[in-house]
Amino acid sequence: MNSDYLAYGGHPAAANLDLIGTRDYLRAGGFSDGELGRARAAVERFERRPHAFEPLNANYCDFCFIKLMGGEYDRLKDGRERCVRCSRTVLRSSDEFTELFESVWRNMESVFGITISVAMRVRMVNARQIARETGERFDATPGVDARVLGFAKQAKDGYSLYIENGSPRLAAMTTIAHELTHIWQYLNWNAGQIEQRYTPERRLLVYEGMATWAQVQYLLFIGEIEHAARQEAYALQRDDEYGAGFRVFAEQYPLKRDRDSEFDSPFRHRYPL
Repeated sequence: MNSDYLAYGGHPAAANLDLIGTRDYLRAGGFSDGELGRARAAVERFERRPHAFEPLNANYCDFCFIKLMGGEYDRLKDGRERCVRCSRTVLRSSDEFTELFESVWRNMESVFGITISVAMRVRMVNARQIARETGERFDATPGVDARVLGFAKQAKDGYSLYIENGSPRLAAMTTIAHELTHIWQYLNWNAGQIEQRYTPERRLLVYEGMATWAQVQYLLFIGEIEHAARQEAYALQRDDEYGAGFRVFAEQYPLKRDRDSEFDSPFRHRYPL
């Protein structure tokens, strides 16, 4: 029967197969070290080797953090540098953005076993409004300058999520995962209780630390392994609430790098730490 093919479950017919001899025969015929084998080995090597930014004389895309080689990148008006891949995948229409947003929303609910059932206004706005709302002051430097690409807002009239116009797809996806985590926090946490438990001074660390952890874990689960590694490395080197908070959450909830088993997450707890 087809279900007994090669009978690796112990069917008596398997005793007649010379598996080692067959392997040696195929290797002798040049069938070893194929493309799939090399790809699997490359993935294993990548997973064992954490990403690290070069400390000197290196330049990186300010959106996906990949190392820039030669002059093949775009320099934006504000000084940020964008690799060719990010320039190619810029979201150029509201339809593209809406499709991506809804995809990340569905995937977030599936990955973390949560529900974000609330109406929210979702808008693409220019960089000036993002800076005005977040209070961010941006100065371009030779290394990674990952300026904020969006923010979530809770107000009396409801919830809002804003993403910068012209964001590359991968950067927008990461930002949406981060900001949807904030929406979930607003829906499920009592802000007063959070401040009472962790102190007002550590409030931002708790909120941003979890959201940064969630964006990295989300990228791992959808198979964006390299981008997740760069995001993780960047978070680990930050000395603000995002970085310090990420380190705390990553210690409490080690990042799950495969999708084969259950895992714990801060979404499952009334108090995440």
